[in-house]
Amino acid sequence: MAPLTDYEKYIRTEELLSLQKTSDTLTCHDELQFQVVHQAHELYMKLIEHELRFVAELLGKNDIARATTHLGRVARVQRVLLQSVDLLDTLAPTDYMTIRTGLGRGSGQESPGFRTMLKLPQEVVWPAMAAFLERNKLSLRDIYEHPHKNHAVFQLCEGLVDYDQLLQTWRYRHLMLVYRIIGTGTPSLKGKHSDLLAHGMKTRFFPQLWDVRDEVFADWTAAQTAKGHDPGYHG
Repeated sequence: MAPLTDYEKYIRTEELLSLQKTSDTLTCHDELQFQVVHQAHELYMKLIEHELRFVAELLGKNDIARATTHLGRVARVQRVLLQSVDLLDTLAPTDYMTIRTGLGRGSGQESPGFRTMLKLPQEVVWPAMAAFLERNKLSLRDIYEHPHKNHAVFQLCEGLVDYDQLLQTWRYRHLMLVYRIIGTGTPSLKGKHSDLLAHGMKTRFFPQLWDVRDEVFADWTAAQTAKGHDPGYHG
């Protein structure tokens, strides 16, 4: 064998490319795609964790410009995750049934990367954000009532909302994939799909940033009504 190139040594391609089943052990042709896509997802989720922890560190230093930049990077990685799910749409239901014989009772809900993405917002990122706001005597209410006066911090907050929204979109997209592969009525390993969707769509990873919108619109609606105007929003 030819000696490894510096690129191969750095990327550790030998180890990386040995993590998939060999062609003679695949349960079906499409199993390689299934493994590669999910392994890549775990790597991208590892990168997201790396970036979000760095965002928390930057907030501790009041470096909101750089924190916002790295939140933007996280959003791009999340979009890569979303787009890569399209590959799995090419999987035939019968081939997935074959793959399940090797997967056993494994489920995407058990993904360590996914579980970390669910925990990081309130366990790591929001505590850093709340401390930043308190140190700088800023309130979400003031930021969202005067977004242009507080432009930099507003963009930071919206970067967190992007994470929340894209994670919700990821969950919904994955559910649509499940529908496409095994149908809408087949129970998954974790329960009925409709129940999973209803539960997931109630989750807000940065609830404070959604609640403040309710507050701002409620007060604006009340003020418009007091003036005799119909704001178009009614309780």
